[in-house]
Amino acid sequence: MAHADAPFDAFERKWLEAHPEQIVVALFVAPAQRRTASAFGSLVHELELCCFAIREPEVAAAKLEWWRQELLGASAGTARHPITQTLFAAPQVRAIAPSRWSELTAGAMAQLEAPPAPSFAALCGALASFYRPVAALEAALLGVVYNEANSQLWIGSHLRRAAAGMEFAPERSVAVPLDLLARHGVTRADLGRGGAAARAALREHTARVGELLAQALRADAGPGLGVRVRARLDLERAERAARAADPAAALRRRHPWRTLWLAWREARRTAGGW
Repeated sequence: MAHADAPFDAFERKWLEAHPEQIVVALFVAPAQRRTASAFGSLVHELELCCFAIREPEVAAAKLEWWRQELLGASAGTARHPITQTLFAAPQVRAIAPSRWSELTAGAMAQLEAPPAPSFAALCGALASFYRPVAALEAALLGVVYNEANSQLWIGSHLRRAAAGMEFAPERSVAVPLDLLARHGVTRADLGRGGAAARAALREHTARVGELLAQALRADAGPGLGVRVRARLDLERAERAARAADPAAALRRRHPWRTLWLAWREARRTAGGW
């Protein structure tokens, strides 16, 4: 069995390297749910890399088109990729209408065509075209009612990672609105070079990200455990960054023991799934 799982495990490792808190979260997830949770997380991660990490839009578009066809094929029982083979082994995944997977890839494709956002609200609105289908699919897999706050948790966590310059292509790594840049007199490229104005802009931006996450955590109807733990960690990082002399370093800092405690607390708080 270990040999059969090896191809999927390579993609799972990529996801866990980007989201190491999920290694701890898995300790609190029922064994029967872990593989499905990992497969869904790995799928979203691969789509995120297409949306935000590939420099050439035409290459990203070709990869997303491949994923669109693969997910439709998987819905019809002909999964070819290790991620979809693992994900669609779960009965609740096979029960989801093919149109739901098409909405997911369409939302991902929309990220390639999104213009620079004039405001924080516009930035979140553009990201919602991808993360709303992500959150809705997650709710369907968990058998819970979708809540708009669930997608805001995904958006806030994405913005924290993007602001930290983690994973994504340098020229696209800091998703910030144009009015913020104008207010501080900096360019997107300046944010990666440091300087007083750039640090002030990043502190303001991370304060807004923290507010988004805090509001969503107060309102959520119980998304997956992994999303809640990640969002609480990202909220703490964003709040620290908003006060830090070096906000970029605060965004990247990891606290393994804090992750363990949050995962335990969230697991006790609710009996909801992954």
